[in-house]
Amino acid sequence: MSEPRMTLHAEMLGHGADGERASIFLEGLLMAQVALVLARLGVPDIIAAGARPVAGLAAETGADPDALGRVLAAAAVYGLVRRDDAGRYVLTGTGELFRTDVEGSARSLAAGFLGPPMWTVGSNIAGVVATGKVNPGAPGGLYEYYGKHPEEARWFGRAMSRVTETMVAELAAAGFRPLASGRIVDLGGGRGTLLAYLLGADPGATGVVFDRAEALAEAPQVLADAGLTGRAELIPGDFLREVPPGDLYVLSQVLHNWDDERVRAVLGHCGQAGRPGHSIMVVELMLPDGPEQSPAHIMDLIMLTTVGGRERTRAQHEALMAEAGYTLVRDTPLARVLPWRILEFRQG
Repeated sequence: MSEPRMTLHAEMLGHGADGERASIFLEGLLMAQVALVLARLGVPDIIAAGARPVAGLAAETGADPDALGRVLAAAAVYGLVRRDDAGRYVLTGTGELFRTDVEGSARSLAAGFLGPPMWTVGSNIAGVVATGKVNPGAPGGLYEYYGKHPEEARWFGRAMSRVTETMVAELAAAGFRPLASGRIVDLGGGRGTLLAYLLGADPGATGVVFDRAEALAEAPQVLADAGLTGRAELIPGDFLREVPPGDLYVLSQVLHNWDDERVRAVLGHCGQAGRPGHSIMVVELMLPDGPEQSPAHIMDLIMLTTVGGRERTRAQHEALMAEAGYTLVRDTPLARVLPWRILEFRQG
């Protein structure tokens, strides 16, 4: 007797492996929410210390026993956990990836990127395609939502930091160091993960993390852990309105949040506040020039539906920067994990 397929619709669809993949598309939204619940409650971390019955997990997480039991049963169908003969839950190989302490952990990504308001805007793709108008999930947009929901902002910040940590590991492996130095201002720098690396690679530099107040909540600890408390400062603010003075502005995975008009505004603020001869370092997933497939197209769709932004080609970045008076001086591909590119520009 063959094993049952691990989705609701696979047997109904038939067609073997193709039907299995098609059923994942049908249930992907539900799968994501099951992963979100387990990640936020820390269930994989608890189970990793020993098999647990539903009652024990509910007591340790503060969840409703009946609801949690039903979520765990679905998680077992999806292959995140397994129920043993004693009725206790243990982790599968896939479930192990949602532990906090495992290499390559998916926990912060699930906890930050699968909750509201990302869930709300992700469900509106059909409407965006039909009208071209983005519903950002709350009046005033995605970031106003996070300003009013600091706990959600922390989950999102941890997810973004997880992505940045991966990028920083790639920077370190490549021995990357910016061409410019001095006062490094990381615009939208969140928890300070990237700035910590840049200051570590350039002992003579000082730094600023400039972001919304809720995004900076965990930055003091990150910078303290890196031994940078005396070399880095935190300044709350909105770079769509103004930016602090600096010698090097870092825009890492920031410009893709905005349409061209707002990108021009950010670059204009840098031009006004920047010290003479200042530089801008842009880090983004770069769209290919040709028809080839790229993970950047997935991120482009996320930007379209969440904030009305977009990924761009190198030529598109160069054109926007040239309008603002900046010249490209170095292009560093960093594409082993994702198609990141580091474009360094200098004023004039």
